[in-house]
Amino acid sequence: MAVKTDYWPQEEGYIVEGSPVMMCLSTTNITEMCCIRLTATTAGVVSVGVGAAWGDCIGVALRACTSGEMVPVAFNGVVKLLADATLALGQHVVNQAVGGNKIIDPAASASCKMGTNGSAYILGTALQAAANDEDEILVLLGRK
Repeated sequence: MAVKTDYWPQEEGYIVEGSPVMMCLSTTNITEMCCIRLTATTAGVVSVGVGAAWGDCIGVALRACTSGEMVPVAFNGVVKLLADATLALGQHVVNQAVGGNKIIDPAASASCKMGTNGSAYILGTALQAAANDEDEILVLLGRK
């Protein structure tokens, strides 16, 4: 018998107006609104943890949890995040280097290369401009 790896929507995952939010297994302690990345494979669930490097996150945890708990994660939709520096309206953004909910311009780091030779993921698009570090802005998660 094949292993069932997709419990959608049986694990409280749901879609609202095309924006997926699903329950994922946390492999690290996660704070609310923290940028998250995919981690080790666990049969039957999507496993996530806090970001470990610039541009390695693909979603945002919607509540805090400890390792081993299920956590709702937004992979698309609009969320409120903190800018790590100045950001332009409509600019693509990625997560900052170490966990948390700060976002940056992918060009801010040579280690955050996009495209076929890079490993960074675009977390989303800034729906508001940020003039300063710690400015709270709306971000449309997912690629445009």
